[in-house]
Amino acid sequence: METQRLEYALTAARFLGIKEGSREHQRILDAYNAIRPLPRGYALKNTDPWCAGFVSAAAVLAGVGHLLPLECSCAQIIEKARRMGIWVERDDHVPQIGDWILYNWDAKGEGDDTGAPDHVGVVIGVDSEIFVVEGNYENAVKLRIVPRNWKKIRGFVSPRYRQHTFRTPEDVPDYAQDTIRKLCADGSLRGISDDDLGLTEDLIRTLVILDRRGKL
Repeated sequence: METQRLEYALTAARFLGIKEGSREHQRILDAYNAIRPLPRGYALKNTDPWCAGFVSAAAVLAGVGHLLPLECSCAQIIEKARRMGIWVERDDHVPQIGDWILYNWDAKGEGDDTGAPDHVGVVIGVDSEIFVVEGNYENAVKLRIVPRNWKKIRGFVSPRYRQHTFRTPEDVPDYAQDTIRKLCADGSLRGISDDDLGLTEDLIRTLVILDRRGKL
């Protein structure tokens, strides 16, 4: 898994159990209000709804705020995510760790919902269900578990996180070492510099498949 996704999920999960009005709640508000430029110039108060502020603050604290549509409004999150090209409208989309999930509590379950969003959280796990950390959930940070393709899902923000890269043939997974060593030896694979192959795992898998099919 990409380091950025994992770090963000862990950062959000560390707030589980904190309650509105606590010192940790104030830390969330302070982290959001320190964003520059502050979205729409509005500073969150401790009496405001704070689900969007929470996911944004956690992103900033995890060092991935530049990849996400930081906001204190769920509706504005969707608009910003659309402009960034990272909004996914389909309810049946399978998210990844570090994505945002938005809900519409009034959705009827008749096709992909397009109504006004009410709430947002950070995805921290996915199998047959989606595990989400949410701020302002019953005035606290809590875990919600929802079915995939749940009728209340409004959509997802799916950021372009940086993938982990492998620098040398010794760094790559065992299954790919023969392929990568061969390509380095014959000069086919030069990398981004003399000491950094810059290979993502997706690219490594592709190269191995091509090699096994005799295409390299």
